[in-house]
Amino acid sequence: MPKWELQDLAQVPPRQLQRAERGKVTRLVTNASYTTPPVELIRLKRDGHALTESQISQLITQYQEHRLLDSQMAAFAMATCVQGMTSDETYYLTKAMLNSGTRLAWPPGPAVVDKHSTGGVGDKASLLIAPLLASFGVRVPMISGRGLGITGGTLDKLESIPQFNTSLSLNELQEIVNSTGCVIAGATEQIAPADRKLYGLRDVTGTVASIPLITSSILSKKLAESPDALIFDVKCGTGTSMQTFEEAQELAEMLVQTCVRFNVKAKAIITDMNQPLGTAIGNAAEVREALLSFAGSGPADLVHLATTFVFELLTLAGKTLTYQDVADNLTNGHAQNHFEDMVAKQGGNLCQLTSPNWTPLIAAEDGYLARVNTGALGALLVRMGGGRQLPEDTLNTQVSLAVPKKVGDSITRGEVIGAVSHPAPEAYLEQLREALQISAAPVDPRPLIIGTVIQNDQ
Repeated sequence: MPKWELQDLAQVPPRQLQRAERGKVTRLVTNASYTTPPVELIRLKRDGHALTESQISQLITQYQEHRLLDSQMAAFAMATCVQGMTSDETYYLTKAMLNSGTRLAWPPGPAVVDKHSTGGVGDKASLLIAPLLASFGVRVPMISGRGLGITGGTLDKLESIPQFNTSLSLNELQEIVNSTGCVIAGATEQIAPADRKLYGLRDVTGTVASIPLITSSILSKKLAESPDALIFDVKCGTGTSMQTFEEAQELAEMLVQTCVRFNVKAKAIITDMNQPLGTAIGNAAEVREALLSFAGSGPADLVHLATTFVFELLTLAGKTLTYQDVADNLTNGHAQNHFEDMVAKQGGNLCQLTSPNWTPLIAAEDGYLARVNTGALGALLVRMGGGRQLPEDTLNTQVSLAVPKKVGDSITRGEVIGAVSHPAPEAYLEQLREALQISAAPVDPRPLIIGTVIQNDQ
């Protein structure tokens, strides 16, 4: 049985105290050798108390070792979702999940860097960013994820390339980085296994939208790469999980501040997701769009975002260069060579990548594109079979949508304003039209980059 002691409050150091009310008795938890019963920790968090590092570590360790019930961890996740966490607690949770697995070890050499996006509709920027970074001589071990719901996953996009392998061992991952400069792969079972288990539980218990839980989930995997510098693309709008600027800013600040505690340079850029990034929405079509960008024919917003993030991350890592240097490498063949080498090393065959069979959506009136319901577009792709509603769902990587116009663009009757690639496109064309709002009056364009969060010493 755990040992509980009633002590004089004045004799116990404040950092060692946690209070949990049970009836009229106040129980004081000290840092003795025993562990606190999990139900008491759940109650503490439910009632808005901050937990200590040892208490959070205890919960994660017991959960990973199957000594904590799923129902108990679900209750803790819900309590965290409702009550939030302090910055210290978020750091402790991140550290516990990071320490549940293995970290990559790199020999002395070029800087190790990575970028993470919180996910959006049409977000294929990582396909450009990883090889573009590698073209400047840094090492990029990009551990990515799959899509769920309306946001697409980088791994799903790459797996639309026939034979592309995203399931690599840690040794294989490092070998590819050392030979090509970059890799994009899924997290192995050795990397943050506690997060893998907890995320699966959060997804089915309505506790995904918690900034401390999101932060610890992202960083437990990214910090396992042992990076020197990280940059975060925190999306904001109807096509992502952070719907408001305030939510996005809070997440960005938490990511950057937590990296300070791990002595990792970090920066976050808040970008607009009230319209898709680029033109294509759908896995194979987005890979095609990335290839067009290497050839100098990519959408302006996608090219600008990728170039900006690479410039900012390389500067953060200590490189001296200009924005134009980065823009040149995107289209002069250097980045494309790294991308093609990475695809080949991971078994992919770009020659077998299929092309979309587009059915156009024609404008019925003159005007201006006033609004895009980006969330509706993501949901439409899911209904077409191009996204997941459940983690085990099988994707059709060939179906896709296209929205070539941006908010503020003029539209002429009879002009193509969208397209669908699907064996039965007619059923989806009107749903695409409903997601595009046209105004008779001119509309201001939306800014792509809407905020930046940096560490205090930057």
